[in-house]
Amino acid sequence: MQRLIQKPFRPQLAVVTGAGSGIGRGTAKALAARGAEVVVADINFATAKDTVSLIRSAGGSAYPYAVDVGDPLALETFADYVATQHGVPDVVVNNAGIVVGGPFFDIRPADLHRIAEVNLTAIVHGCRLFGAQMAARGRGGHLVNVSSIAAFTPMRLGTPYAFTAAAVKHFSETLRTELTSERIGVTVVCPGLIATNLAATATLATLSAEQVAITRQIVVKGMTLLGMHPDKAGRKIVAAVERNRAILPLRLESWLAYRLTRAFPRTSRTLMRAVSGPEVEQVVRFVIDHPGFLGVAREAAEIMPQRRGLQTYWEPPEYDDPPAPPIPLRR
Repeated sequence: MQRLIQKPFRPQLAVVTGAGSGIGRGTAKALAARGAEVVVADINFATAKDTVSLIRSAGGSAYPYAVDVGDPLALETFADYVATQHGVPDVVVNNAGIVVGGPFFDIRPADLHRIAEVNLTAIVHGCRLFGAQMAARGRGGHLVNVSSIAAFTPMRLGTPYAFTAAAVKHFSETLRTELTSERIGVTVVCPGLIATNLAATATLATLSAEQVAITRQIVVKGMTLLGMHPDKAGRKIVAAVERNRAILPLRLESWLAYRLTRAFPRTSRTLMRAVSGPEVEQVVRFVIDHPGFLGVAREAAEIMPQRRGLQTYWEPPEYDDPPAPPIPLRR
């Protein structure tokens, strides 16, 4: 198949959401290294500016923008701003995402609504808004949608995250077929374990506030130690765009899950049932609810090592207190 974007791959303008940390930051840096001017968008303006500083210190060009992608009107304002102030992007990376987990019947409706807004609806709207700009320009482009290994595997206690991931994967593959005539490529990225702060913004049902805080800290530190560096992930994503790949299972475990689910779906479901079944949950629940657990876990979380310099840790805003309107900064 003929590639939509011919070598050498030199995008002039790129947009990356959720670029204040993790995969978004790594991808923004990788695109800037290819010569692109990068619009760095994140719900947290401070981390967006941090990413811009890193890009500029390396000789690249980037501008920060604060936007809640889960707000369709804010996202539309953002797309209009990019077109007016910068032009039509050659590459758009819809990366922003959150985690909501726990027993499905115990998850708050507000959390279900929020994860659907951020992880799925925002990607659909991002592709619609920026894809339409690319189509009207007539020179093609590329849309990247970041999903998850959960797109392949049914995850008990992770139903909201898994169904949004699977929907993003199928949406991306369908949209790719439709936009071929417009010379717009679509790549869906399904990461495995990457050293990001995704767990730091997770919402976990049936846990106390202190249990959630300790769990976040331990999981995030563990991800920094065991996960792929987000800069490496970003370079792999940009290489996939250059090659116009339809799907990128990022890391070995994601590739294995992709192949296993396609070839042996029943085996895949049985395996996931074994590793996340109610028996495992009962053991974990017994441990974390033990009176002496919190003190030990709190101490373990504090002394647990981590790989430094990967991302900024921060608490997400409450859903009832949304962030301020989009804040462009061009200087």
